[in-house]
Amino acid sequence: MAGQSLIYSNARVKSMENSLLSSEKITRMAYSDSLSEAIKILYESNYGGGYTIDNPYAYGEILRAEEEKVTNFLREAMPDKSGLQTLLKVNDYHNAKAYFKAKCVKGVEVSNMLLPAGNIDLAVIEEAVQKQDYAKLQTQMATGLKELELALAEDNISPRLIDITLDKAMYEDILLACKKANVKSITKYWRHNIDFINVSTMLRCKRINADITFFKENLIAGGEISDYILENLYKESYDILAEKLRYTTIGEIIAVGVNEAKADKGLTQYEVLWDNYLMNIFKEDRADVFSVAPIAGFFIAKKIEIKMCRMILTCLKNRADLQEIKARLRGFYA
Repeated sequence: MAGQSLIYSNARVKSMENSLLSSEKITRMAYSDSLSEAIKILYESNYGGGYTIDNPYAYGEILRAEEEKVTNFLREAMPDKSGLQTLLKVNDYHNAKAYFKAKCVKGVEVSNMLLPAGNIDLAVIEEAVQKQDYAKLQTQMATGLKELELALAEDNISPRLIDITLDKAMYEDILLACKKANVKSITKYWRHNIDFINVSTMLRCKRINADITFFKENLIAGGEISDYILENLYKESYDILAEKLRYTTIGEIIAVGVNEAKADKGLTQYEVLWDNYLMNIFKEDRADVFSVAPIAGFFIAKKIEIKMCRMILTCLKNRADLQEIKARLRGFYA
């Protein structure tokens, strides 16, 4: 249950690391001749606690079952005020977005849009959105939803506005929780994640020649790289952008993304390096039973693993080239 000691929780997570898919299994999935063959590897690994499907195209159900399993583990294992609660805020805010979008568009099946409950039960978020009573929600989420209610009343709502409003609220909420928990690795994880998001946003906005106002509207506050720096670099060439940011902590990864954008390619390698960098923040201290690193590292590794499985299965479903799959494979935690 929540509130148990770090040592006990880390002992639990150590035994669970064996459930992570090995590079050999991921490679077998990538090289599978069919979707069904790849799914058999998930069955062998007891994915989703032994969840099975009749239709191979319903592979999302297996992945969701596994995600629910690891999310429930984190909810049970994380000590109070450890900073680990921030990892579940992503689910909370995603679900708030889903309920609000369903409220705006009649006939939408919201259950297909939801993630497993994070810190807040799904029923609590649903009731808050439907009744416009946000007393049981965090201040930042409540404020964001109230802003969206005003936009909806003025017929000025859009999916993008819902996403960016609640994303900004989420990161404000997360950084405040990080400050209270005062755990360096957790804070580093989130601040650099904001950097990666903002750089990705900048590169995508440059690609579509968006004006700087649009770019600024989409920036998330709180990263290591200040909004001011990114705003002033937005109209610079790709080469100057890469040069100016090369000495930041993630400068080498930014350079990869800049080169991909300059070549008018997708940010494939940038996103792979992004995931690997964030996972390695905790991987370095995975043996420290007196820190949150083993629990956070396992959770992040499992989330990345599920992302890889979804990518592989989707590529197999769409008969994508093997090189397309290999280019998107992430590193391994175990």
